[in-house]
Amino acid sequence: RCFRDEDLRADRQPEFTQVDLEMSFVTKEDVQDVVERLIRHVWKAVKQVDIPVPFTRLSFAEATRRYGSDKPDTRFGLEITQMPDLAADEHTVVEALVIPGGADLFAAKELAPFIDLIGSSQKNTESK
Repeated sequence: RCFRDEDLRADRQPEFTQVDLEMSFVTKEDVQDVVERLIRHVWKAVKQVDIPVPFTRLSFAEATRRYGSDKPDTRFGLEITQMPDLAADEHTVVEALVIPGGADLFAAKELAPFIDLIGSSQKNTESK
């Protein structure tokens, strides 16, 4: 067990267990493979759950481009979608989270401020 000797943050536990790997002349993929097999073994031994390997891997650039975060929650498929048809010109980037069935989740009065915001933003861009 280890105790974190630094300022606490909301996404960190003060106490944790860590595994140290001693490996020589290995690649990033070698380390990832060992860790994936270890996690798979622990889940199988403790919970009788088979976890498929290899795990999905995203580069920092791909994760931030697709999800806006370097630690994305990929369970819901909420990827950032580029909306070039809404852009005023080729130098403007419009991105959105498209929520499948979202129109049924929100009342029109809840969406109205966002529609107004998009409309006023387009008018401001066009007047420049």
